Amino acid sequence: MSENNVKMSSEQSEKKISQARSFTYYIFALFAILWLYTLWADRVTPMTDQARVNGQLIRISPEVSGPISQVHITNNSSVKAGSALVTIDPRPFELAVKAARLELQKAAQSYEADSAAISVAQANEVAARVKVENAKKNVERNRVLAQKGTISQASMDDIIAELETAQAGLAQASSALEKAKQEFGPRGIDNPEIQSVLNRQEQALLDLNRTILLAPADGVITNMDVAVGDYAGIGQPLLTFINNSNLWLTAMVRENSLAHLETGDKVKIVFDAYPGEVYEGIISSVGWGSSGNGSLAQDTSNGLMTSPTSSAKAQRFPVNIEFTQLPDDLQLRYGGRAVVGFYPDENYLGERLQDFWIWAWSYISYVS
Repeated sequence: MSENNVKMSSEQSEKKISQARSFTYYIFALFAILWLYTLWADRVTPMTDQARVNGQLIRISPEVSGPISQVHITNNSSVKAGSALVTIDPRPFELAVKAARLELQKAAQSYEADSAAISVAQANEVAARVKVENAKKNVERNRVLAQKGTISQASMDDIIAELETAQAGLAQASSALEKAKQEFGPRGIDNPEIQSVLNRQEQALLDLNRTILLAPADGVITNMDVAVGDYAGIGQPLLTFINNSNLWLTAMVRENSLAHLETGDKVKIVFDAYPGEVYEGIISSVGWGSSGNGSLAQDTSNGLMTSPTSSAKAQRFPVNIEFTQLPDDLQLRYGGRAVVGFYPDENYLGERLQDFWIWAWSYISYVS
């Protein structure tokens, strides 16, 4: 009996060892399959958790210097295009305008002419010119974004229409000024002294108009750290403006995952701020360069998005994504994190597995 027991015990031990060995093989096989799947999926259905909500961010700087006399908005408040943000003390500039008008009146007395009409027409022309300058800056800022595919052509058309309206207003104001000058008389207007006074008055009016900093578009003001009494210097940023009505997603994608990605490909998006929800979008453009750590930061030396350069791993390149079918009550914030799955239509099974991972991640992100 003892020999049988020993034999049975030996057989059971060998059976357990065999089962453990088989289980180990299954584990290794499972990991091998998962590893091969990730390599395959990284090419045909790439996915990245390094995505951020991006948008037009503008550091608003004054074009004249002086103490701040009024702050018209509060931190993180919404603003409309052209609304006043901050006013620099206008009194020195008003005195400069008054002095220029007195000089013009003095010069006009020599020719027995009335300078009031010219002063009014010139003030209107300067205000129209400032409006055109702001509209041109807005067009130039957005033209770069449109060329990159990060804003829609419809948005760009609206911005260009605003510039055309401003230019029409300037043309009308310039015509009124020219009419006032003609009524002043050719002998007076061609006089170098009067022309010099007119130039000084125009510059004074231009500086006075620039004492009020205006919102470049509809959006929000954030990270505001200004108060009445602070000194504003020319070219020194005072406010941060974000155009939250025109946001997009920038995903930093590994270069070996870019092979099948093209403009117009469908993507699915999970935002950390909205767990359990999956949203859709399309690729609007794929970046051609990067340099740094994969965030929304740019390398100041070349203007490219940053991606790790000290690592031997594949670099990451920015892929811009345009949102589709977003609900009206969805509130996205600049820099908000997201997970993105790409659907380049390369493999049906891979995309269905991607659907599962995106769904799972929409809940995993809630507890991560």
